[in-house]
Amino acid sequence: MNVADDQDTAALIREVEEVDTPSAETDEEIAVRRIDAEHRYVATLGDRVIATILYRREGATTVIESTSVAREFRGRGIAADFIADVLDDLRGTGVAITAECPVVVAFVRSSPEYADLLA
Repeated sequence: MNVADDQDTAALIREVEEVDTPSAETDEEIAVRRIDAEHRYVATLGDRVIATILYRREGATTVIESTSVAREFRGRGIAADFIADVLDDLRGTGVAITAECPVVVAFVRSSPEYADLLA
C-alpha cells in the first residue's frame, strides 16, 4: 500500500465514523450490485462505477478485502451507505464474514447492528 492508498483509507474511515445519515440523493441515484465472477460489489451512478468493495471466498467465509470510493463522491455518506448495502446482502447469503478492510471494520465499530456479521 502506498501513501496515497493510506490517505484514501484514512479519509474513508473518517467518513464512515462521522457521517450519521447519507444524503437523500444517494438513495435514489446509486445502484449497488454484486458481481460474483469478479469478486466485487460496485456502486454505480448511471453508467459510472463510483465505489467498489473487493472480496474473496474462503470456504464458507466471505473476506472483505478493500473499499474504495471515487474522491469526488466522498463526504456524502456514500461509503457508509454502500457498506451497509453490501453487509445487508451478505447477511442474506448466510455466510460468515471476515473484514480485512479497515474501512469496513470502522463502519462496523460505529454501526453495532452489523457486529453479529463478523466472524
